[in-house]
Amino acid sequence: MDMSILAESFKNLCTVQGFVFVVLGSLAGVLLGAIPGLGSSTLLVVLLPLAYKMEPAMCMALFISVVIGGMSGGCIGSILLGIPGTSSSLCTVWDGYEFTKQGNPVRALSAAVTANFLGTVPSLILAIFAVKYLARWAVTLGPWEYAGLCFMAVLMVVGLSKGNVVKSMIGVGLAIFLSSIGTDPINATGRFVLFGNLNFLKGLNLISVMLGLFAAKIIMLEYARHEKQNNQITVKVDGYKIPLKDFIENKWCFIRSWITGVFIGFLPGLGGPVAAVMAYSNEKTLDKKHKETWGHGNIAGVISCETANNAGIGGALIPLIALGIPGDAACVQFISALNVKGIQVGPLLIQEHPEIVYMIFIGAILSGIVVLLYETLGMKTFPSLLKIPYHYLYSMVIILALTGAYMSTNNLFGLYVALGSCILGVIMDVLEIPSLPFLMTFILSPMLEENLRKGFSYAENGWVQFFTRPISLACIIIGIGVLVYGIISPVLERKKAAKKAAEAN
Repeated sequence: MDMSILAESFKNLCTVQGFVFVVLGSLAGVLLGAIPGLGSSTLLVVLLPLAYKMEPAMCMALFISVVIGGMSGGCIGSILLGIPGTSSSLCTVWDGYEFTKQGNPVRALSAAVTANFLGTVPSLILAIFAVKYLARWAVTLGPWEYAGLCFMAVLMVVGLSKGNVVKSMIGVGLAIFLSSIGTDPINATGRFVLFGNLNFLKGLNLISVMLGLFAAKIIMLEYARHEKQNNQITVKVDGYKIPLKDFIENKWCFIRSWITGVFIGFLPGLGGPVAAVMAYSNEKTLDKKHKETWGHGNIAGVISCETANNAGIGGALIPLIALGIPGDAACVQFISALNVKGIQVGPLLIQEHPEIVYMIFIGAILSGIVVLLYETLGMKTFPSLLKIPYHYLYSMVIILALTGAYMSTNNLFGLYVALGSCILGVIMDVLEIPSLPFLMTFILSPMLEENLRKGFSYAENGWVQFFTRPISLACIIIGIGVLVYGIISPVLERKKAAKKAAEAN
């Protein structure tokens, strides 16, 4: 770790501009994380056009602040409304909302807020030390290894799609096709230049696709779901109470959940939702004494979920910075923002742009402190966050999304791509095609294609080289293994359920 660059990044972030970005990004993330259906990812997509105008390091500080705030804010809707603010806080509903129904939401909120901070900051400190060593190793890899890593990342996302393997593969194929539109990266020839429109030679602008497919689509669908909802909340929340007793009694639950979160966050494409589910399931299984209380107001359920999903942030940053492979959906926005500035995320990032890397970590830690201060000192304001009328927020986000799509290309083509992507997103939602495999593949497909073709060109044995290099072979085996697991696990679960039903009868 270069302490001089770390100190310089801290100094730059402690300016008025840096302080404003961190504070506003954190609070905006908490707000959108608390409101069901939005989440920090939606705000990140809307903010992507700002990357054209902002200095890269400061842009990363803003983005990571939104991520930290959004992950922490997700517990508010889960505990007070029984509706998860984000998918990462889904498990928090099972025990957290029970405390609200029992008239004691402060205990669950206090434990969740504390777990958020204690899950986030240590994982970031671990990531600061880990990325440098992993990046040193990564620069020794060739195109065969990088192709294998991308292959593994895509198949892992597909294989862990909870019974939607076939539909996930459809999303992967669609993403590969759309990402191949444009100029061939090796031969510089045009591909799929539809209707002779030369705008297609530049490919489908990543920002336009994401603005349409995620921001605009999410707003349309969520508004349709909530247009008749009277989002009034009558729960009264008192001030923060230090959950010292809860954490002492559940210290091993916290430690195990933190380790689970970091590990799951490190794996490509999984992130907070998977980390929270795994941590919750593990702790429920291990808790033999109070197993009947899980799902009925067990504070360990809140601590395990909120610790794991926040610890996943630090874990996800490790492969993003060291390998250029996004650990979760939010990391995709980081890659997009840096690509706008012509900066490639990967093992050379920490050598060529260390100020950006350390700004991400310093911004994340400061954001964690800002969020902790707001959520502890301003806990009484939580119900007010959930009273904001949806139609005001949704209208503002959709206008910003379409404006950003136009700004990303400075012509109407970007707007057309965003609108087309929005329609595609709605169709995918209706057909239940998951968006994460599509998103990961759309980002990784150019990297996969380029390294795959370089591997064929550089090797004397052609494709054989991919199976003779240990790391490349290991990645391919792991990817295929996870895919096979994703295919057979639903069948095994159905057989197990049928066997239990037969025994019960």
